[in-house]
Amino acid sequence: MVDSVSISSDSFETNKSPPLDQKKNEQKSPPPESSSQKKIMIKVKSQQDGGEDLYKIGENAPLKKLMTAYCVKKNLDRSTVRFIFKKKGLKPRHTPSQLKMEDNDIIDIVTEQGGGGPYTA
Repeated sequence: MVDSVSISSDSFETNKSPPLDQKKNEQKSPPPESSSQKKIMIKVKSQQDGGEDLYKIGENAPLKKLMTAYCVKKNLDRSTVRFIFKKKGLKPRHTPSQLKMEDNDIIDIVTEQGGGGPYTA
């Protein structure tokens, strides 16, 4: 099963339209810069359960938005998750255009496991 989420700069805000009489008095303004940029679909695949989620993100948007949205959705601590694209770890400041990502590219998710210390009884 593949879920789809759209990420934009206003993804966590609700958009309420003003009353009709206010709309008549408003002049049309150019759309914000973020809505004019090209958006791509990125698949995020968990290595543990094989589940895939689909995210739409702007080419110049930092991947931090996608990372945060994924962790919130899956109820994960951001510090325990690694995002990997083409065998390289991703940083929150990276953008899809910097990484030359295209539609339907896959980001792999690896969750760190605790432990490894000495056994104590």
